Amino acid sequence: MKRAFLFGLLCWMTLACPWLHAQTLFGFKGGVTLPRLYYTNPSLGKLTHIDTLRYPSISLFVEFPLYDNLTLAPELNRQYRGGIVSHPNPGHGTTTYQMDACYLSLRVPVCVYLDPNETFTPYFLAGPDLGFAYKGKIILNQSGMPTSQQEVAINGYNLNRVLVGAMVGAGIRLNLNISRVIFVVKLDTALDWGFTDTFSAHEIDETSQATNVYAYHHQGARLLRGLEAHLSIGCIFKGGLKDACGNFQNTYKRKKVSYVW
Repeated sequence: MKRAFLFGLLCWMTLACPWLHAQTLFGFKGGVTLPRLYYTNPSLGKLTHIDTLRYPSISLFVEFPLYDNLTLAPELNRQYRGGIVSHPNPGHGTTTYQMDACYLSLRVPVCVYLDPNETFTPYFLAGPDLGFAYKGKIILNQSGMPTSQQEVAINGYNLNRVLVGAMVGAGIRLNLNISRVIFVVKLDTALDWGFTDTFSAHEIDETSQATNVYAYHHQGARLLRGLEAHLSIGCIFKGGLKDACGNFQNTYKRKKVSYVW
């Protein structure tokens, strides 16, 4: 997990740092997600979904202007993806299949503001999403069966851990101009759309066998989709971060004292 976090942080900083200037927004965001499993196989597509909010979804981000009302906002995000599906198990009640995969993702949305000069303005966002599942679990509940619940840790045999997808959404932004700092509060919702099949290569070539043939076989693709909502808080240092650090240093610089013996 530590290695994945450091790698993601390095990618995020490499992408963001060359573009930092006086209008750069630095911030933190947190929220909830409503993940779902989407199956391309027609029979699996009929499975009943049990929607459950997952939290927290957290991110570190920077946002800087590209042109007029257009900004780029790369972020390093951590959130749970997956979902819960169920189906009747003849003679034994209901079988429930649950996937909880924790992803570390690098996302680079572009934001389009309707009126960037206003204190309160709506915006739209869209961009790519590249993630890696570094931990998680799969839970199978089968009521009335000898082994009613089975739980396995996510690994390369039961999940394709690399995720390539996109996000699109809308939100509102509030700017509060206080002294040499502009505080920013943003609230947005977005749709996550995964493009990569989450069945692993071992499942597809059948070197890894699953017992739950209803929701855990490789006929077709198993994709990750979902909704998310985030509250972001950040600030813009007037004159840029470098000037802000310099002002702080000058303000609190230790005075030299001459001693006479």
